[in-house]
Amino acid sequence: MTAEALSTETKTRRPRRRLNLHVLGPLLALLALVILGASLNDNFLSAGNVQNVLARSAFIGIIAVGMTFVITAGGLDLSVGSMAAFIAGLMILVMNAALPVLGVGVPIILLGMATALIAGLLAGLLNGFLITTLGIEAFIVPLGTMGIYRSLVTWLADGGTLSLDFGL
Repeated sequence: MTAEALSTETKTRRPRRRLNLHVLGPLLALLALVILGASLNDNFLSAGNVQNVLARSAFIGIIAVGMTFVITAGGLDLSVGSMAAFIAGLMILVMNAALPVLGVGVPIILLGMATALIAGLLAGLLNGFLITTLGIEAFIVPLGTMGIYRSLVTWLADGGTLSLDFGL
């Protein structure tokens, strides 16, 4: 081979890509956990169990999508979990109060959804107002409201639990 042909060949070769474990690491860990779970329990990969895991983690996934925007913007909202618990408790109380009038069905679910959306909007607006208008530090407001929402849900539940009263 001539020197010219050799230099042309090296120019056309693509550099080798290295394995990026920052991207593949979590996926490999998840795969290892799935293999371990399937080897320990025969029902681990059953349709019912997979559906149950997806249904139970959907709530956290929705919150994670919202937190992605907050973190991308450079913020950190510590009150999200307590706010979600407070809103869920408030929604349960409203649905239980309206159950004799609306009965079990779609209208009561729509009322619960509307209650959750309005309460979430108001809670978020309160945090935003305290940070932007009153100029309170963006870390302090969610930290304070986290305690407030946590104590409110404990007060609403009277220190116990809240559950839907559908008589089932």
